[in-house]
Amino acid sequence: MGVPKDPGASLRKLFRITPYVLFLAAVTAGQVSSQTRTHVVIVVGLGGTTEFRESFHSEAAQIYTALVEDHGIPEEDVVYLGERVDVSPDMISDRSTRDNLMRVLGEISQRSGPTDRVLVILIGHGTDENGTAQFNVPGPDVTPADFELSMVAFPTQSLALVHTGSASGGFVGPLSAPNRIVIAATRTQLERNATEFGQFFAEAVSGEGADLDHDERISLLEAYVYARQEVERHYQEQNEILTEHAVLDDNGDGEGNYEASLDGPDGLFAATFTLGGSEGEAAQTTEDAVLAQLYEDRDEIQGRIDALRIIRDSLSEDAYLDRMEPLLVELALKTREIRTRGGGGA
Repeated sequence: MGVPKDPGASLRKLFRITPYVLFLAAVTAGQVSSQTRTHVVIVVGLGGTTEFRESFHSEAAQIYTALVEDHGIPEEDVVYLGERVDVSPDMISDRSTRDNLMRVLGEISQRSGPTDRVLVILIGHGTDENGTAQFNVPGPDVTPADFELSMVAFPTQSLALVHTGSASGGFVGPLSAPNRIVIAATRTQLERNATEFGQFFAEAVSGEGADLDHDERISLLEAYVYARQEVERHYQEQNEILTEHAVLDDNGDGEGNYEASLDGPDGLFAATFTLGGSEGEAAQTTEDAVLAQLYEDRDEIQGRIDALRIIRDSLSEDAYLDRMEPLLVELALKTREIRTRGGGGA
């Protein structure tokens, strides 16, 4: 669908969005954003061998512990579905079947606020079946279509899927959309070898090495860049040909980007998705008046982004992207100003 010559006039005519409605949305966003929560679902699929089962659980447990203990996400907001519950019954809440995953996402949609964040992390093996990428779990495998169906219940929330397994690139195109981040360990579903991306993504979440801006928070962009670079280093040290090429898509164009960064075209939105959300962040204070103003400016931009997400369903996809893209660029530029001044970025 083409972009209208005057999107504002067309939208007011089609959707009757008045300045007063937008004002209410902005006020609501300001009220809700202070209560933003991050909901995480960690899914460990079929291991196939003892070695893979143990390594997959180790990665999941590392991420689970870091999210709760380091990033401040309440334990009730982190769900771990595993191949076998008895491996760690105090951490794994249920088996990682497709039905259980869809049920958990449905439950999260019922209790999540309009500006909440939802992160799904898949750890395991992926396959390609007749051109359709699949994530291998007990029982019927999980496909992009399953996620697409469940994501309908999150019209305004920020959604992120991190698939650390083989053939994961096949999830990018089908799930790409505005307000979504899709990270895959492979460029396409044709890269079917077992991947190393998962172990380094777990390192990124649980360690300090991925905190590139030293603000004591890890964004999905930082975690992606760290894991991708460590995968490259691993293959070089092993003197092996790189068989996995991670990609990130967060601009809704369906094209994963290996070199995602703050320079775009992919990476701007992922830089704003910090693990933990507001519930895990300490208030940022400074005696530097200029830096304090920059923090205030950044919060104001984030408020406008939250306000836009609240009215997401009232806009056409083109109109939503036209409004969101400049806000993300503005946020990225403000983050750079903060870093230049010596502060921490989002």
